[in-house]
Amino acid sequence: MKRNWSLTTRLSVIFASVMMSAWLLSSVLLVAALSSYFRHQDAALLTGKLELATELLESEADSGQPDSASLARKVADAMVGHSGLYLSIKTSDNRLLADYSSPGFPLPYGRFASEAAYPDTMQTVEDEGWRYNVIVRKISAQKAGGQHDVLITAAYDTGFHDEFISQLKKWLIWFNGGLMFISVLLGWFVTRMGLKPLNELNRLASAVTINNLSKRLPARNLPAELMATVAEFNSMLERLEKSFRRLSEFSSDIAHELRTPVSNLMMQTQVALSRDRDAASYREVLFSNLEELSRLARMSSDMLFLAKSENGLMILEKQNVSLHEELEELIDFFEPLAGESHKTLKLKGDALVRGDRLMLRRALSNLITNAIKYSLPGSAISVSAEHNSDRAFVHISNHTEDIAPESLGRLFDRFYRGDASRQHNTDGAGLGLSITRSILLAHEGDLQVAVNDNVITFTAIMPVTEGP
Repeated sequence: MKRNWSLTTRLSVIFASVMMSAWLLSSVLLVAALSSYFRHQDAALLTGKLELATELLESEADSGQPDSASLARKVADAMVGHSGLYLSIKTSDNRLLADYSSPGFPLPYGRFASEAAYPDTMQTVEDEGWRYNVIVRKISAQKAGGQHDVLITAAYDTGFHDEFISQLKKWLIWFNGGLMFISVLLGWFVTRMGLKPLNELNRLASAVTINNLSKRLPARNLPAELMATVAEFNSMLERLEKSFRRLSEFSSDIAHELRTPVSNLMMQTQVALSRDRDAASYREVLFSNLEELSRLARMSSDMLFLAKSENGLMILEKQNVSLHEELEELIDFFEPLAGESHKTLKLKGDALVRGDRLMLRRALSNLITNAIKYSLPGSAISVSAEHNSDRAFVHISNHTEDIAPESLGRLFDRFYRGDASRQHNTDGAGLGLSITRSILLAHEGDLQVAVNDNVITFTAIMPVTEGP
């Protein structure tokens, strides 16, 4: 089973790994740099001694009477004070002219045999656990007084340097081991401190429930990386709160809307069954029940339509639609209804849109019906159409009573009629504007509302037709 590591553990391990990688690399580079430094130091020392031995040998040769004993004394005098150093001067037939070794030099003389193995460059020789840096230089017979070729051998015991490097490696191993432990603890502490705002957010988020959606996460004193997340989370909570509030109101509204026709059906049926009646009385009861059942059927149909719209299940049969022609036919149809309350309908403008003719007609019909129902008696209802490069607009304006600002933003909610008491004189279920807006949204448009001096204007926005 795969284990899910906490974010604190992951960050602590990553922090410790990065720290250890950096320190291990630094340790390796330090050891390599010191080893290179000691090697260059040894090469410089041995090269200097070879130059000195060469000068001593040439001075003896220039005197005309080279003396091995004199050369040996000069070499010994020049090497006094050096530790771990060996120097020898031999002829090509292995005759020793002079030599010197520091006190305690570990190898007997002559251990460095062949000049062919050391071509005037420093080489490292290991023998019986000892390590040496060795340079052998060959001097021609002309430089040696015309007698023989001469080999000058300079060697340096690297024991001191090796011991220092060995101790340094041990110290670095202990240091890195302790540093690994400290890095884990420090990484854990730093991570805990860094994730403290996130833990606080988790604590606050756990307090958010379906019955307590009003809480918001604090956006102050947060790291920059969390501010955008917190802002989006608060925005999500706000949307959820609005959705749950509307769902609760919708449940209450639909219960109320269904209660009235169901109560009427039950009451009328109970009255009809309370005593024997003639066929005409039963027929009258059935007609009354049929009206209530028709109302329930319309409500169910409208709710199904809204559900399909919200889930993108509406099938649109798009075609070019002339708004002027559609509005003109609708106005001719609704003029008798408007005339009953001495209201007039005025139409102007035109636009050509692309959409489903029947659905657009239903949306425009709902807007005109709404304007007739809620406009003041004897007032004029203005219907106008216009368009720009990519959008068409239908404005339907009418005079109305004062509308509270909080009610204006809820006009498109289901079952909402702006009357908390629910005592209204309209026969609709409060779904007309919701259906209209869903139709326009399905056509990639929208429905907007604005009020100015008791004149309310609904604006239907639709895409214009493409091409001629």
